[in-house]
Amino acid sequence: MSKDVLQILFKPLSKKVMRRLVSGWGFGILENLDIDEIINVLDGRELLVAKFLELLLLYDMSMALKFDLWSVYSYSNSIGNIAVKDLENSLNGILKMKKNSDKSFLNVYEVSKNKEYYIVYSYEDKPVLIEEWGFKYNVVNRLARVRSILNLEKKTLLIDAESEKEGEKFKKALEKALKTKFHHTTFPPYVLQEFAEKDTVKKAAFACDSQLSGVEGIRKITLEGNNVFDAIKGLRARQDIDFRKVGPLVEAETPKLYISSEGKLMFKDQKNKDQILKKLRETTEGEGEP
Repeated sequence: MSKDVLQILFKPLSKKVMRRLVSGWGFGILENLDIDEIINVLDGRELLVAKFLELLLLYDMSMALKFDLWSVYSYSNSIGNIAVKDLENSLNGILKMKKNSDKSFLNVYEVSKNKEYYIVYSYEDKPVLIEEWGFKYNVVNRLARVRSILNLEKKTLLIDAESEKEGEKFKKALEKALKTKFHHTTFPPYVLQEFAEKDTVKKAAFACDSQLSGVEGIRKITLEGNNVFDAIKGLRARQDIDFRKVGPLVEAETPKLYISSEGKLMFKDQKNKDQILKKLRETTEGEGEP
């Protein structure tokens, strides 16, 4: 492993996650060192493929948290501690049986001991035409993914799927493997409001309820800016324009979070994700499980 590669792959990881990862690599006691010191120790060392895959999965999860929209699911029954390889083999068997393809595969990584698991299902998607130099074209069978994060402590499942159909297949396979049922979670406007008011809102969308606004033909009004909620207060005070009267808040975006009433989330990082899921779990328990 070169220092340049390690710096790139370690950059989005928290110190806690990174130290737990390298503690099992067999290069001595590294978890008490600073990140730069750990990289210097690992520079030029050979790493087993399985260990390198763990690092790639953590890097992939960290980047996906920031840039992908996650659908939120909950479950009510208890799931015991998961044997990673058993779950991996079970899901591989179920998904390959449905896909009837040897080109799909799945990886399960235990992010935190007996609590959180990152599961990535990769499959061959429809062929695409790629233009190459000299006006030549090549047909490529691209690899698509379904990413998921299963948290046993908060009883939540996050799914990010390039294809809604494949995402649903994956969810059903996971239900079969874990003998549970996942329920899609949506968020009422007051939950969006509560999260949004804790930070500076860059984007807010309101459903345009014709019964409230008296206007037909507009489904949603979206506002973007440096501080949307403060601007709304200013418009209401100075020009008697109140966007809240058109309908409920259905989307909100801050520097740390994107959340929608449809149950879609985007996080800044792992710590941010844990805090939000904890709060959402408390809200779900307060309202009662589906």
